[in-house]
Amino acid sequence: MASTDVSPRSSANPAVWALVLIGVALVLRLWGATTIGLGTGEAYYVSSARELHLSYFDQPPLSLWIIWATMQLTGSEAVWVLRLPFVLMFVVTSWLVYRLGERVHSGWAGFYAVLILNASAIFSLSVGSWLQPDAPMMLFWAATCLVLVDIFCGQGGERPWRSWLLAGLWLGLTLLSKYHGAFIGLGAAIFMLANANARRWFAHPAPYAAALLALVIFLPVPIWNAQNHWVSFAFQGGRALAEEGWDWARLIRMIVGQLLYIVPWLALPAIWVGLRAIFAGPRAQYPEGSVPGAAALLAYIGVPPVIFFTLVALWSDTQFHFHWQAPGYMSLFIILAAATAVIARRHAWLIRSWLGATVAVTVLLIGALLSHAATGWARQAFPGQWEDPTVPQMAWTEVGEALDRLGAFANPATFVGSLNWIDCGYLDAQTAGRVPLPCIGEDPRNIAFNVDLADLAGRSGYFVTRTSDPQAAIAYLSPLFDSVTLAEKVDIHRNGLVEIPDLQILAATNFHFEGPVPGVSGRSVSLLELPRTAITHVEGELSGSGNVELWFDGALLGSAQGSAPFAFDTTAGWNVGARNVTLEIRGDEGVQFTNVSITRQ
Repeated sequence: MASTDVSPRSSANPAVWALVLIGVALVLRLWGATTIGLGTGEAYYVSSARELHLSYFDQPPLSLWIIWATMQLTGSEAVWVLRLPFVLMFVVTSWLVYRLGERVHSGWAGFYAVLILNASAIFSLSVGSWLQPDAPMMLFWAATCLVLVDIFCGQGGERPWRSWLLAGLWLGLTLLSKYHGAFIGLGAAIFMLANANARRWFAHPAPYAAALLALVIFLPVPIWNAQNHWVSFAFQGGRALAEEGWDWARLIRMIVGQLLYIVPWLALPAIWVGLRAIFAGPRAQYPEGSVPGAAALLAYIGVPPVIFFTLVALWSDTQFHFHWQAPGYMSLFIILAAATAVIARRHAWLIRSWLGATVAVTVLLIGALLSHAATGWARQAFPGQWEDPTVPQMAWTEVGEALDRLGAFANPATFVGSLNWIDCGYLDAQTAGRVPLPCIGEDPRNIAFNVDLADLAGRSGYFVTRTSDPQAAIAYLSPLFDSVTLAEKVDIHRNGLVEIPDLQILAATNFHFEGPVPGVSGRSVSLLELPRTAITHVEGELSGSGNVELWFDGALLGSAQGSAPFAFDTTAGWNVGARNVTLEIRGDEGVQFTNVSITRQ
C-alpha cells in the first residue's frame, strides 16, 4: 500500500469514517427495505426461487438460491426479511471497496471509494437494497479484484497457490451470480499480457488451477443448460448478439440511461480516469501515489463491460437495462477515489463541494421516491397524467383478497396463473406458494420451470391479466379449457387513488393438457404449444374424399385420405414460451378436419 497521507485531517482515521458511512447507509437501506413493496424484478425473482433448481433460465443461480434459503430458514416472506441478505451483502461489498481503495492508494482513497459507491443511485438503491443478482455479483467481483490487486501489485504473488485459488473461488462465485464475471478473467489476462512483470504467471500452474476452480464452481450452469436445450445461453446470447440493424437512438438511450443511473458527475469522471489509467500504461503509478500498475489492472477489468454493454444497444434492443455496466463502474470508482484523494490534499473544498452535493442529491432523490412509493404523496402534490416510476413497487394486495373471496386458496387442486413473467411475479406474492402458479404465455422465463403443466390436467383455476378488454385473454385460453369466464375486475389503489386499473380475474375450468382439440372445423387448426412442451403427435379424422397433404408448423407431415383417420408424429421443437402453430390441409378443397387430438411431451 502506498504511504502517501492524503487525509484532509491528519488525525482522522479513514477506516473509522468508512465504517460510520457504511453504518449510516445500512440504516437508511433497512428503512427503505421496510417501506416499499417488491419491484418488478424482485417479485419475479422471488417467484423464480419458489422452486430450487440447479440453475435458471434468466441468470446463474446464486441469488435465487439465497432467496430460496432465506424463505426456508426463516419461514417468512416479509419483504424486509427477503431483502435483508442482499442489504447485508452490500455492506460487505462496501467494505471490500474500502480495502481496494486502501490497497491501491491510501486509506482516504478507500473512504472516498465507499462514499462514491454509496452516492451512486444504482448502487445505493438497486444493488444495495433490492433482491437482485447484482448484490452477490458485486460482492464477489470486489473480492476477486482485491485478490488480483494483491497478486499483481502486492504481496500475494509470494503465496501463489493460496492467492490464485482464492481468486478462483471468488471468480467462480461471481460467475455463479451473473455472467459478467467473465470480464474479470478478460481484464486479468489483458494485464498479464501488457505488464512485463505479470507475464511470468503464464508459465505458472496456479492461474490455470484458479481458472479450473472457477469453472468447477460455475458447473451447475452448463449442466442445467445441457438438460434444458441450452436455453439460458441462447437467451442471453440473443440479447447481446441479436442483429436488429443499427439503431443510433437505442445507443443514445443507453448512454443517457446509464449516466442517469450511475449519476453523471460520477460516471463521466470514472470513465475519464479509467481511460487515463489505460493510457498511462500497465506499470504506471497513476493516480499520483498509487501502487504501480494497480489502476491499469482495474481499468482493464472495468472499461470493457462499460464499452461492451453500451455498444450492444446499437444492434440489439437492450430496453432499459442501464445497470449492465455497473460492475465496470465499480472498478473504475476505485481509480476515481484515488484521484479524489490526491485532489483533496490540495483542494479539499472542491472535493467537499462535489461529493457533498452528490450525496445530498442522491439522498433527497431516493428519499422522495421511497416516501412517495409508500404514500403516493406526489400524486396529490402534482395532479394529472404522468408516468409514476414507483407504481411497479406496489403489491397486488387487492388481487390476493379477491382470489381469496373466490375460494382460490381453499381447494388445493386449484391453480392461479397469468400470461407473462411480470404479472406472474406480482401474483406470486399473493399466492405465496399455496397453489401452483402456471405462466401460460410467450415469455414465462424462469417461472416456466416451476410448474409441470401436465400435472394440472383436469384441474380448474384462475388467471389474472392486465387488460381493459379481457376477451382477447379469454379467446387465447379457451382452447385449453372447457370454459373461461370473467370472474372479477380489480383495481389497485394507493392513498385512495387507482394506480393499476383493469386487473381481470378469469375463471378457467378443466385444463386440457392434451387430447381432443375442441371446436375443430375447416381446413386449418390453430394449436397452442405450451411452455416447455412440444406437440409430438397429432391424429384425427377427415371429411370429404381425395388425397391431401397435412402440414404442421410449416413442415409436411405426410399424405392422408379423406373420410379416413390419420395419425402422424411431428418434429416440433421444444420451446420455453407458448407459441401458436398451425395444422393445415393442402390439396383437395373438399377435405376438412372433423376431429383432431394431440399428444404433448
